[in-house]
Amino acid sequence: MTNQPYEESQENLSQIRPILTGPVLCDLAARDPASGKWNLIGIFNQVSAAKFPTQRPLSVYLKLSDASGVYDLEIRFVRVSTGEKLAQATARMTITDRLASQDVGVSFPRIPIPAAGKYEFQIWANSMHLGASIFNATPINAEPTIQP
Repeated sequence: MTNQPYEESQENLSQIRPILTGPVLCDLAARDPASGKWNLIGIFNQVSAAKFPTQRPLSVYLKLSDASGVYDLEIRFVRVSTGEKLAQATARMTITDRLASQDVGVSFPRIPIPAAGKYEFQIWANSMHLGASIFNATPINAEPTIQP
């Protein structure tokens, strides 16, 4: 996925709404070149940091099905409390077999996390919102809590 502008016209975009499975947030989503299988390492829904703001690399894995045609895919990283878009990745993809699923893995080198709170990866295809995955950013406690 890139942040490059699309070269083809918007007229050719599919009107078929894909079904989204996931997305899954993880430390690394990598495709094995020998088997073609996806490996998701370090699946999470919470990020802890000693201080904010912070940055963190991560990957988003998703599967699209029941899709056919040309899609402008966009993954938006949004701070839930403000609606501010902090990062994004885009790609144009063509899906030719509506009965087959399409796996997508996107690596974000360093996403900004300005403060503790909820953050969301929103998945869009041809301006249709397909779904999202939310994670919580929490501070690491400086002193451990001792329970009696």
